[in-house]
Order: sequence, then C-alpha cells, then structure tokens
Amino acid sequence: MKFLSTALAAVMAGSAMAAPVLENTTSCPCNNGGDDGYDVDAPTVDLPTAYSTTAVTISTATTVATTVATTVPISLNTSVPVPNGDDGADVDVDTADVVVVVKTVVATVVDVEAKVKGHLDLIAQICAGADIDAQALLKVLVDLKVDLQVLLDLVPKLNGLVIDANALVAADVQVILDLVVRVEALIAEIQTVLAGLAKLKAEILAVIGVELHACLDLVVSIVGPVVNFALAVVAKLSAIVELKVLVGQVSAVVGKLNAHISALLHVLGPVFKLLHL
Repeated sequence: MKFLSTALAAVMAGSAMAAPVLENTTSCPCNNGGDDGYDVDAPTVDLPTAYSTTAVTISTATTVATTVATTVPISLNTSVPVPNGDDGADVDVDTADVVVVVKTVVATVVDVEAKVKGHLDLIAQICAGADIDAQALLKVLVDLKVDLQVLLDLVPKLNGLVIDANALVAADVQVILDLVVRVEALIAEIQTVLAGLAKLKAEILAVIGVELHACLDLVVSIVGPVVNFALAVVAKLSAIVELKVLVGQVSAVVGKLNAHISALLHVLGPVFKLLHL
C-alpha cells in the first residue's frame, strides 16, 4: 500500500483568539461520545487565514493496484527535505547504517510518545468537563505541536535509504517492523483525539483551529517518510521466502497508517473549511 502523498509542513501565522470558558452540551468527543455528526451548524467564524483553501487530492495506492483518492479542503506542502543527498537521490549506504538510522528513529519515537500521550490525555480531560476551557485546550495543542515537531525533524532521515535485499536479515526487518508498529500505534491515538475535536462547538473550534490544523499537518508529514520507507522495504524483500511473514506484517501496518491519515483528513477537512483555514 503506497502512500503517494509525502509530507506536509506548514508554518503557522496569526495569533490565537481569546475566548471565555464555554459550556459543553455534548459528551466528550475525545472519548467518542455522542453521535457521529459534527457541530457545524453555527455561523461561519472569520479567522486570519493561515493556509490556502485549494483542494488537494491525496492518493493511497495499494500493492494490489487498488487506488483510493480522497479530496479534502486542506492545503498540503508536498515537498519533503531529503537529507541524504543534495539532489534528493537515493544514497548508497550499507545495511548496518540503514539499521542504525531506523533504530535512531525508533528511540526518538519511544522518547516522544510518552509526552504526546500525556497531551492527548489532557485534551480528553478538558473535553470531558461540563465546561470546556478553549484557552486551556489551545495551550495543550501548542505543546503537542512542539513534540510532534521533534519527530518530524528526524523521520526524513529515512528518505533515500537504499534497501539491499541480499544483506538484510530477519533481525533487521524486525527492527523496521518495530518502527512502523510504534508509529502506527501513536498515530492511532492521535487520530482518535484530534478527530474527536471536530464535534466541538464552532466557537471553540474558532479558538483552536489554527493549532489543530498545525498538528494535523505535522502528523501527515511524520507518516509520509515512514510509509515510503516501509513500502521500499516491502518492494525489495517481498520475494524472499524467509522474510515473507515479517514483510507481510510491515505491509499490513502501512495499510493502517494510511487509513488513519485518510480518516483524519476526512473528518477535519470540513472543520477547516468552516473556519476558512
């Protein structure tokens, strides 16, 4: 399954809007409470525009030649920095170096995931209250953005790594599987919480919209290099019988990652359209 859309990275502009503590008349969206609808009946709220509203098509291709295209009103920056060469070309490194790079990314994910989960738990707590403090929610999203940026700064190291099918062994593929599994688990939790915010009142979304958009941008940018690297591994090693099971597991996790991103874009796209982001 190929995630053709590479990373987006957007720089936020504009200041956050002050808002009073607002009454929460629905169950906590972060805990999947209430129905599947969104509170989008309120009048459109004018905010400083930080992104263009040009619709971008994101295609998710699979190894069985099935392509699903999703168009959403969200601005995506499709350029991804490739640190392994000035022209972005593949750089020939030995297998040991590939594994070292992957282990470095895994270590960063492990270090950051506890902080990210802490932010997600705090968002859920705020949304579960009788009154939602929009400014408190905004602050947590800003903190979440900082920790997501740490991951974004590191994952491009995966770009351009050349996979040598004759050198990688099962232990190496297990390291790669560990990476995609950890990233998928973290993105799944992020998806649940961020998508839940779409159910909040328009007045609250007006306060948090810019930072919520920034977090989504970062999540998609993080997933892109991980998916592309994993797909390169699958393509190179799928014919090796001894690695068939592990490679199949990597491929399956890539499918889950693509699904999480598609779901987030589908749910949050209308919110950003409402807020003119």
